[in-house]
Amino acid sequence: MPRRESAVRAHAVEGLELWVPELEIPRLARGAGYRGKKRKKGVVEGFRVLSLLYYVSELPAGAFQRLVELFKMYRAIGALCWWSKRLNLVEGVELALERAKLLPYYYRKAFDEDSRVYLFSEVERMKRPRKMVLQLPLVDALHPNHGAYIEGGKLVVRLGNGERLALPLPERALKWLQEKEREVAPLKVTKIVRTQWREDEYPERLKVQIVLRVERPKPVIPDPRGALLVYVDANGDYGIACVYAVSDGAETRVLETPKLRPPNRSRRLMEAAKRRRAAAQGRKPNVNYALARLSERFRAKGWVKAAAAQIFGKARQRAGGKPILMNFDVPDPDSVRNSYLQKSLLSVRKVSKNLAKWFGIYTSFKCFPSTSCPFCGEKLKMVYTRRTRVAYCTNCDFYDDRDFVPFYHWCKALGLPLPKWPLQRLELPEELRQKLNSERPGSPRAGRELAGRRSSAPPRCPCARRAHPADARDEAGG
Repeated sequence: MPRRESAVRAHAVEGLELWVPELEIPRLARGAGYRGKKRKKGVVEGFRVLSLLYYVSELPAGAFQRLVELFKMYRAIGALCWWSKRLNLVEGVELALERAKLLPYYYRKAFDEDSRVYLFSEVERMKRPRKMVLQLPLVDALHPNHGAYIEGGKLVVRLGNGERLALPLPERALKWLQEKEREVAPLKVTKIVRTQWREDEYPERLKVQIVLRVERPKPVIPDPRGALLVYVDANGDYGIACVYAVSDGAETRVLETPKLRPPNRSRRLMEAAKRRRAAAQGRKPNVNYALARLSERFRAKGWVKAAAAQIFGKARQRAGGKPILMNFDVPDPDSVRNSYLQKSLLSVRKVSKNLAKWFGIYTSFKCFPSTSCPFCGEKLKMVYTRRTRVAYCTNCDFYDDRDFVPFYHWCKALGLPLPKWPLQRLELPEELRQKLNSERPGSPRAGRELAGRRSSAPPRCPCARRAHPADARDEAGG
């Protein structure tokens, strides 16, 4: 072993394996330092983030104290640069760049506008806040010649003066990093490490994020005939509904219609009610009220991110190399107001945009009606079951799950024939079954076709064939 390498290993300090991984959660952290270079025209950037948490109390005291000193110097210089750029003080920026020379050379790149880890690219365009608390992360590229690198299953952070802080990386995290690189192969993945220390939190923790960044040409819209069609409808009460289908221009065939339900809150609410009853009876009221408030809190943000990643993963598996055309029907903010999923479902757009850029999939964000019949245009009526909202038409007998109705309108907008309905088997209530199987005054089919149909299941809509422009062209010889 060379003398210099042995000396470096002698300074390495290992931390204990206390971590909380956040895998499969695509997330863009503010100030991640990945927009240093100017973006090329026609190129998009996608990101994936792996987050690890280490308890400061379990880290070696000497190594962590050296890291705190580096943080304080780095933050002071960063704050001077940030506010100088914000207030257009050229002298302040020059002074910050001069002070940055006191940092190890690999952390100076955060102040270099030509570097990929430049940290102040959006300062001038940000709105002036009423107050700002800067918690600048320690940012550098993940590379053996830079501020952090992976060696022997450990994340090694350089502290300057030949000192190292080795943090354990779980095997699951290493496999996740390798898997994400294979997803975008043969494109090159740029890795950036963000080290954050929040001394105002308890217990005090060290958060390390590994940001994977990839650049690719901006995806173009594929031909709907021959591409995998993926329609995603997000709503506040019933979670996220997906439709995977293919079409050759003459027939649209549905492959799968999964529904992703949000986590059940009943256990949390029951525990909160139990705590409140105990507090009302005088048993440790302060403690029980505090625990009740914590139990009632529900954040579905992680579930939304994991669900979006699952949708894209299944789409790539279903496509098998074919082009993919996706559309996300994101709810209107007013439709999910006062819902416990309000903020979570509204974040679907941001998460899906990032995943579309990561995988190179063309994704649109158009909303289509779910209360009008896709065949005759009449307003649909609703019947509510335990887990499904059945929408049906009194004019042409069309019925299906309300979450799947927008998919028919999307097919019409793409010029594709409508699929057979319903997209999945539905257990209709007896009152709706009788209503669909009875003669209704004013219906165009009353006394004409209604008498000869089967009573067990409603037939396919007679408007279906004449409602497809694509079918008309085919019959005409196109």
